[in-house]
Amino acid sequence: MRYYPIFLDLRGRRCAVVGGGPVAERKVKTLLLSGADVHVISPTVTPRLALLAARKKIQLTPRTYRTGDLEGPASAPTDGPQTVRPTLVFAATNSPPTQAAIRKDAEALGVPVNVTDDARESSFIVPASFAQGDLLVAISTSGASPALARQLRRQLQATLGLEYRSYLRLLREARKHVKDTVPDEAQRAKIFRQLSGAPVMDWLRKGPPRQAATDMKNWLEKVTGTE
Repeated sequence: MRYYPIFLDLRGRRCAVVGGGPVAERKVKTLLLSGADVHVISPTVTPRLALLAARKKIQLTPRTYRTGDLEGPASAPTDGPQTVRPTLVFAATNSPPTQAAIRKDAEALGVPVNVTDDARESSFIVPASFAQGDLLVAISTSGASPALARQLRRQLQATLGLEYRSYLRLLREARKHVKDTVPDEAQRAKIFRQLSGAPVMDWLRKGPPRQAATDMKNWLEKVTGTE
């Protein structure tokens, strides 16, 4: 296994995207969905990126990339350093020399970099992914066939439908209830194992989510002895 699978919490963390075309736009869209603070560096950008910059959803440096740009301006006033090192860097230009310069600068900063047109020059690659509420599924072929990864994503997305949003919401609420009401750690662990086998999907399929929530409540009262 060449790559280590990981899910990053990017909320409020700076990410730099160098480039302003459709590929860069896709990277920016996903980063914003994850709550990242996005800085785009490019002399030209797509209409969508221009709109995001106008609405202050992203920071935009409207010129060609220069060494030093990765540590860009802080998004808010600070008493400390006025520049912020990014958590991730995406090189998404159509210029091989610029791509190489971005990779070199990111590596000098010790920051993971994704070179969008060359997995071999990247320290991380981006999987094909989709989300259904709290369910996040990511698929990678380790760079062998991104097209196959996208095909598998579509297949799984059709199988793991919107009902998983409600499914995971009920499971999250049930876990919280158990943590709040069952002080014994061993008993909690036992209930969590039972919870994984609870017929939650059957409850959702046979009636509205409100009824499924009632079924879950009744089930929890039974297994926790709080009836």
